[in-house]
Amino acid sequence: MRLLSALILAGWVLALFRTIANLLFVHRLRGQGTADGGQVSIIIPARNEARSIERTLRAFLAQDYPRFEVIVVDDRSTDGTGDIARSIADPRLTVIAGEEPPPGWLGKPWALQQGSLAARGELLLFADADVHYAPAALGAAVAHIEREPGIAMLALLPHFEMHGFWENIAMPALAMFAFALLPAWLSNRTRLVLLAVGAGTGNLVRRDAYERCGRHEPLKDAIVDDVGMARLLRRHGEVTEAVRADDVVSVRMYHGGGEILRGFTKNAFAVVDRNYWLAVPFLLFNFAVNLLPYVLALTGDLFAIATVVVISVVRVVVFATLRYRLDAAVLGHPLMAAFWFVIFIRSMWKTGGRRLEWRGRTYDTEP
Repeated sequence: MRLLSALILAGWVLALFRTIANLLFVHRLRGQGTADGGQVSIIIPARNEARSIERTLRAFLAQDYPRFEVIVVDDRSTDGTGDIARSIADPRLTVIAGEEPPPGWLGKPWALQQGSLAARGELLLFADADVHYAPAALGAAVAHIEREPGIAMLALLPHFEMHGFWENIAMPALAMFAFALLPAWLSNRTRLVLLAVGAGTGNLVRRDAYERCGRHEPLKDAIVDDVGMARLLRRHGEVTEAVRADDVVSVRMYHGGGEILRGFTKNAFAVVDRNYWLAVPFLLFNFAVNLLPYVLALTGDLFAIATVVVISVVRVVVFATLRYRLDAAVLGHPLMAAFWFVIFIRSMWKTGGRRLEWRGRTYDTEP
């Protein structure tokens, strides 16, 4: 057990260095815009997004960038999303009544495909319907991708808005994955498909590269379509980059613990390709790395105590840099890990069979 504790400690020490490297070397958008880098088409799939769609659209329409259009694909909403979008009178805004997905397509990739077919821009920004862009955001993103003509896609990593206890406990897991686990600094300097990073808050893609890859057709059944786009482009030899956009892009993905639990149930099991043989070692590994040190620390295990200290340091560095609550950084890791453990188990139970329910639709998962 001491050997295991020592190995876990070593892993978290490496995570600390990886975190520092990511925060130092991943580029950051700071709001410097560009006069004109070409037409941008902002494509937003929206299914039952009445709560957030108006705020999102008004923020996009307030961008400082001079040449853009906003295309909302109302994906058969039943809560008035389309009516809210159409009530905003702006010639730059187009609302498309989405069609039902053809066989084999999931709803969101199909909505993105429809939006791309209507787009006129040389650059396409695929963004979710619950994001908020500061006025300088689009110009800063275009300026960055224009400075690097070899980049086919820019993924905009956002600031997560969190309110209440469970949001502050659970949602930082995404930032911990991006900055403590994933070597994003290395991803941006390679074309390795496995390290590709995408962001539902914003994938800015060159139209010619997107069309060469077949638009969203190869991603028609992708549950995590944003990462799927980055991997698709890299498989075709393209360069993608993830940048910190937390100064100019924000999102409140879910409201409360119940929404987080239900929202990530649809795709947590997909992390291991919905494979039960991989799920068991995945769960054991996560328990050992994230929860076991806290259990062993109670027994006086010095390696475990040191690991808890290092975990806390990693979280404080990430949380302080990204402007999250520091009390959650120090005290929240075991509860965060346990919460995501429950999400994964629930995802195995809910999505492991032949049927997958997602935003009011039921899909056959066997194909």
